[in-house]
Amino acid sequence: MPAGASRPNAAGIGLLEPSLPPNYTEIRAIEDEEVSPGSFVHVIGVVKDCRLPIPTSGKDYKSTLTLYDLSIQGESYGLNLVIFRPEADMPQVTVGDVVAIHTAKVQTFQGTLSIITNHKTVVRVYTASKIPKPPKSARAALAPGPKRDSRPPSAEEEAYVSHIYHKIDKYSLPDETEFQQRAAQSLNVKRKFSLLKDVKEGNFYDLIAHVAKDPFYTLDWATLYVSDYTENPNFHKQVWQGFTDSASGGGDPYGYTSGSVEVPMKDWVGPYGKKTIQLTCFEPHATFVREEVRAGQWLALRNVQIKHGRNGHCLEGFMRGEQNVSSRINVRILDKEDCEETPNFKEAIRRFRDYDKKRKKDIKAAQAAGLKRKAAVSSEQEERPLNAKERRKLARAEEAQKEKQKLTNQAQCPGLNDNITCELHDAPYSTIASILEPLAHQTTVNKQPAAIVMPFTCAKYRARARVVDFFPPSLEDFACSRKSSILDALEDDSECSLSSDDDDDTSGADRIWEWRFALQLEDAAPPPPPHTDKIEKTNATIARPRVWVLVDNAEAQCLTSLDAADLRRNPRLLAQLRERMFNLWGNLEEYKARAAGQQQQLNQEKQGGLARPGGGKRHNLLLAMPSLKSSPAEDEGGGGKVVEEEPISNKTFACCIKQYGVYEKEIEGAGGWVRCFGLFGTKISI
Repeated sequence: MPAGASRPNAAGIGLLEPSLPPNYTEIRAIEDEEVSPGSFVHVIGVVKDCRLPIPTSGKDYKSTLTLYDLSIQGESYGLNLVIFRPEADMPQVTVGDVVAIHTAKVQTFQGTLSIITNHKTVVRVYTASKIPKPPKSARAALAPGPKRDSRPPSAEEEAYVSHIYHKIDKYSLPDETEFQQRAAQSLNVKRKFSLLKDVKEGNFYDLIAHVAKDPFYTLDWATLYVSDYTENPNFHKQVWQGFTDSASGGGDPYGYTSGSVEVPMKDWVGPYGKKTIQLTCFEPHATFVREEVRAGQWLALRNVQIKHGRNGHCLEGFMRGEQNVSSRINVRILDKEDCEETPNFKEAIRRFRDYDKKRKKDIKAAQAAGLKRKAAVSSEQEERPLNAKERRKLARAEEAQKEKQKLTNQAQCPGLNDNITCELHDAPYSTIASILEPLAHQTTVNKQPAAIVMPFTCAKYRARARVVDFFPPSLEDFACSRKSSILDALEDDSECSLSSDDDDDTSGADRIWEWRFALQLEDAAPPPPPHTDKIEKTNATIARPRVWVLVDNAEAQCLTSLDAADLRRNPRLLAQLRERMFNLWGNLEEYKARAAGQQQQLNQEKQGGLARPGGGKRHNLLLAMPSLKSSPAEDEGGGGKVVEEEPISNKTFACCIKQYGVYEKEIEGAGGWVRCFGLFGTKISI
């Protein structure tokens, strides 16, 4: 029966019984996998079991409630609700209490379906002993929550709470004494988890580790090298291929003493130093490792024995069959979804990310140091200091630049869009023309002063501009997807919503959607200084400088206050995006649509009126993205070319622009740096 419908009571008198409120999901539908993992649901159920809060590696505690409802009342199982919250915010329940959960996430953990809380989840507890008989509302039974409920319960929800409590079969519920005993026993679980830095000889541990190398196996066992990115002085020290510890004892963990930084890493993907342990797996674990485990995966390892290896110097791990259950496999491959249920896994990924960042930073530092040494050897003379004439010339140029900037800041820009704000409130305004000016570095060559034009500079500006173009041409393509990565588990919980007409694409659960688009900005061109009447009269007809700026995922979230998704499958999000971008660029989208239609009609006329069926729907996707580096015309402010006024109606706004460089491997047959610009710290007020 669909949610929101009602059924007549058993007596057939015609009175309607409350049914599941709209947007709520029956537990049976979740257990039967009618709801995809990763989806957000609302559930109402009766408490039949509780595991009390236990600490995790983070600030939150973990508690688990087992629920059942009318859809599974004849079954022995229930649905687990996993709660991660500070201990003071944990809900207090007893057997038979009715719990209403709003916006919980469906997940699969160790092959079992459950729902898990996130930062938006609301959990309401209705005390069993206070729930009145229907048709009375259960409002009086609602237990006070630890924090203010941002979404008050509806009358339909509270009517259904009374109905489910008095309707459901309570035969499978334990009595109060048994319930409390089970809850107390849940705190007696022996915790064997350990970080590798803390393991000691002779003990057994549960580990979470990253596979550093493809396993080596024989007929009887398999050998793994795993790491959780913590260091243990009793582990074997892993070094780069072809290197051993130096006599000084300092070692060379990154291979900086080599002639080339590109040391072969074909087989090893783990850390270097004493962060990796050798693990020998016997049957039945060996077969699983041989068939399923590969380098780069994350594993949950249970009951690992730690002792010294054959050489007697380094600690190693051993996994053998269980005495009671010889067929049990204690190796499990983890994926991104396991992070929410296993905080220790999330911490391990964070250590992996931090190690990888440090490794890349150290390699770049070594490269820079090598370039400096090379430059020092090749340089035969020190840079000559400027003489008095050159210093005066440089001072005059700096003073002229300051005066130019002062005039720009004093110029007024009427009609500035108040709906757009930027973070650099106190920074002076820069014109697009000044932003596009290349930076010249003053130096000496052969004892003569020379200016070297830099390919780019890392700088941030505040500007006044308006949007005159955007890419991709279709708003539906402003969001793109990429394959999910294990590092995505470190991101904060994304915004989520539920509605009866939810259009999210559940089939793309392994894809991550991100914003990526570009805007072409035109200089606001403030009025010129006094005594320039001639220029002022023609100012409106002279092409103003323009620049393309890239808007990445983080800055687009700041700009629109929206999270990316498949816009072709989510018309509601597309409409929100279109409305907010209208505040930014006015009628630009309509203008581009008219221009594209006119161009298409012109092309058809040139082709004798013949058009390919279905043309014009997705043709824009084949267009090449405009270059984000400035063109000569842009650098020269359009070269003073007189153009017709564009029929675009939008306001100038204040924005923040950053300049940076991107290295391209193939530029005219060789590598080189390309100057690019991006939007940052700009927000559409809603």
